[in-house]
Amino acid sequence: MNLETRLQNWPERMKMMTDWNRMNKISILLMFMMKIKQLFIPLFVSLFAGGINEITGWIFPVFIVVLLVYCFFYWFYFKYQLENNELRIEKGIFIKKRRYIQKNRVQSVAVHSPLLHRMFNVVKIKIETAGGGMEAEVELIAIPEKQINDIRQSLGKQEEREQMEVNQRERNSDSQDEARVADNDGTIIEDVPMKTIILSGVTSGKVGLVFSAAAAVFSQIDQLLPAGFYEKSYGALLSMGTFLLIGAFLMLALIAWGISVLLTVIQYGNFKVIKSGNKIIISRGLLEKRELTLQLDRVTGVRYVSNPIRQWFGYWSIYVDSAGGGIEEEQFSTVLLPLGDKNRVQRLAEQILPETNFQTEINSLPRRVALRYMLRASFVWWILFFAIVVWVPRGWLFILVPILFTYIGWQRYKDAGIFLSSEYLVIQARNFNLARNILPRMKIHSLTYQQSYFQKHRQLYSLSANILSTTGGRTYRLKDIETGVYPNLFNWYAKRNNKKRQVF
Repeated sequence: MNLETRLQNWPERMKMMTDWNRMNKISILLMFMMKIKQLFIPLFVSLFAGGINEITGWIFPVFIVVLLVYCFFYWFYFKYQLENNELRIEKGIFIKKRRYIQKNRVQSVAVHSPLLHRMFNVVKIKIETAGGGMEAEVELIAIPEKQINDIRQSLGKQEEREQMEVNQRERNSDSQDEARVADNDGTIIEDVPMKTIILSGVTSGKVGLVFSAAAAVFSQIDQLLPAGFYEKSYGALLSMGTFLLIGAFLMLALIAWGISVLLTVIQYGNFKVIKSGNKIIISRGLLEKRELTLQLDRVTGVRYVSNPIRQWFGYWSIYVDSAGGGIEEEQFSTVLLPLGDKNRVQRLAEQILPETNFQTEINSLPRRVALRYMLRASFVWWILFFAIVVWVPRGWLFILVPILFTYIGWQRYKDAGIFLSSEYLVIQARNFNLARNILPRMKIHSLTYQQSYFQKHRQLYSLSANILSTTGGRTYRLKDIETGVYPNLFNWYAKRNNKKRQVF
């Protein structure tokens, strides 16, 4: 490059150098609090449970100061800019790193607005890209709210940006339409009422998670309890009597149930689904407002899930899988609808993903495989039962456990099924929850045919369908399908290579 060319490009280069932005200064405090939260239990156990002496008494204050200094320098050297429809990141205290994220690699843009963020009018943004794995490619801890639309427009597709501009002009020309148009330049197609969110919490089955969390907390404070605590507690419990113990246990279960409902309301309150062009924006949360933007053409599968309680009342939840956008609490999927009856579920699916509508036609498995499902679920428990009967007094009472798992195996057989149309595959199976998985043919990454020695003699096989997801891949399996059912399944799948990939 000669001197004349460099001089001509100098204004543009200076503009790029001066357009770098830093996150809001509050991100220093937010990052510091996040690190403390992650390290709280290890610090608590190592510094306090082991005892505090003259040396360890200085470790914690020094660690806090060092961590705070690190957060400051991380903020100072972290810069970003939007240029030519790509996001550029520069970071690193000792080793400088630059990352360029182009719009065609972006899978999802998630916006979080916790309570502390809203106090300072900032938001947290997570951007996931193709091949980014389970963690977000980029996380902007605290940026001004006004920059959200700039990032979405820069990283969105051309037709989406044009659609956003059209929506903006329509809002300016006709103020009456503002009630129907969301703040994110789209139309709200699903606004879940609070009573439905509460019902979702009542039937969610999160009580076990609350008990597990409580057990984890008590396991950490075990060393801090005084000597003889358990002996005194055991004596106090025995003196209460059987009925009082049952009442206390039921009271604890009721409290845990209430906490699980409260957690669901906090997590899914103000749940809205917004559609704008070829994308959907899912907004939710009471204390922490979350917004997740998903490209519809990158959705790889839809799951309709119902636990036994919800199934009894005819309610389902909708999850979508995509190559990015899922969270750990939802098994790295995204909740499209926390709870709804069949009519509501079908209406929402028709508006967003008509090719993955709630499919009611399912071909059940042959009746001769019912015994295989029941034995598969209860075989180990029956062996344990016979051993307990021999070695444990009144061990016959344990028979309730293998009977329960035998019934679970029967339910798994009864609910399992498969359906094939011209454009999608439906696999329905149950572990504990019933899941109806709608997999468009153009989104199936691979199909696997498996047949064991025993299946071969009974003319059965197992089918596995793999799709792309946040974790890199998700596999759906169904065992003991008759070989005569859908004999041309792989010919059906092979047609995807002869057609152009479609958007559904």
